This record gives sequence, structure tokens and C-alpha cells, in this order.
Amino acid sequence: MSCSQKVNRSRYNLKDILSIEWDTSEIPDYSDQEMDKIYSLSSSNLSPFPGVAGACNFSLKHKYIPSYKLHIIYYNFPENGRLSSKVTKTACDKLEDYYNGGSINKEDSLFVIINDVVSESLEKSFEGLNIKLQNSLENDEISDDIQKEMKENNYYLEKKHFSNIHLFNIDNFTNNILKHRLVPKHESVRGEKEIQEILEKCNCHLNQLPIILKNDIMSKMLRLSSGDICKITRSSDKCGEYPFYRVCK
Repeated sequence: MSCSQKVNRSRYNLKDILSIEWDTSEIPDYSDQEMDKIYSLSSSNLSPFPGVAGACNFSLKHKYIPSYKLHIIYYNFPENGRLSSKVTKTACDKLEDYYNGGSINKEDSLFVIINDVVSESLEKSFEGLNIKLQNSLENDEISDDIQKEMKENNYYLEKKHFSNIHLFNIDNFTNNILKHRLVPKHESVRGEKEIQEILEKCNCHLNQLPIILKNDIMSKMLRLSSGDICKITRSSDKCGEYPFYRVCK
């Protein structure tokens, strides 16, 4: 499968995976032949991030907080038919420049997708960048537009839910793991009220719940932050469907 075909398949799956929280309706669908041509372009009016496959990038608005955006970036992809170059920790500096240079808002989040193995050292570099961005955001107020939209729609996120960068290998999205028959339904629970209701129902404290790690692939796809709960709906022949809860750490 060529890089452009992988990108095209991932776009379809990402639109499905992200549609619960984000408005994916404006992202066009393409055939593999159309994507071959788009892949060779370096930029698009749908994304501020240039480079090979730059025209394949896209940005989504949050369904309840339209001023909050998630940018999907195909980073450091090779020209079709060529081998990928290794992604190093310098990628973090380039991504940080997008925030500092005003290309994207300070609250925006990123899905960074690479055609390379996500090494342990690279993962740690991105974790360090996330900590840096979170510390910077902690000293600032969330924009007035976002605060207004959260109040109008009665949908609230904490600062920890903004300005997050998640790193993926392209193969994570060539198939939709959330729809695999052996993978139970996973949902994010972020609201303080909903979390308290779950804890009362389970008669436990937050730190007594089983853990799902923040860098777990399901956590990253659902954009879980520390303290969020992952609701997992399992099923059995005897009990039918029943919920199982994990806390993100």
C-alpha cells in the first residue's frame, strides 16, 4: 500500500473515530486516485502545516466549542515511492513553533501522524513538549470565545484538555480499531459531575479504579487526560452489556 493510500484510508477512519467529539462533516472524501494527486501538494487551505502530504492535513472544530480545534498533521511523510526519513525530537521544536508563531491557537490540540516507528525516546520527547505546553497554558486564561461557548452550551473542559499533542504511527489508523469485534466500546468521561456519579455508583475513590495509561493507544485516540475516566462497555452471554471503568494516569 502506497503512502497516499495509507493516508486516504486513515482519513476515513479518523473522521469516524473523531466524529463523537468533533465536527467532521466538512472534510471531503477522496478516491485513491484523487488522493495521489493531493498527496503531492505541499499545502492546503484546510491546514496551516506545509510539507509533503501537507494538503492531506485537516482541522476539525469541536462540536460544542467551535473555537477549539484539533489539527491532524501527516508529519515528515516521503514522496510516493520513496523511503521515509527518521523522525527525531527536533519535530517537537517545529511543532512548538506553530504555537509560538500564532499559526494555531494556544488552546488547539494536535494529532501528529508519522510514517515511522514511534520509539520510546520520541514518545518521551513529545511527553516533554506536552508538559511544556500545559505549563504555559496554566499561566494564561482560556480565550474569551472558548469560555463563552462552554457556558452557552453547558459543556465544560478543564485546561488539561486543551493544548495536547498525541503522536501516532500511520498504521494505527489504516484500520479502525474501535470497531474491531474483539475491542469493546470505549468512551471518554471528562465532566466532573459525571465522574462523581460513577464513583458514587461504584462506591470508590478515583484512585481506586483500575488504570488506563495516558500513552495507551485507546487513551490517545480518545484524548484522555490524567484524571479522566474511560468507560468500557463489555458484553457477555450471561450478563448482557455492562460498564467497566478505568482512570487515566
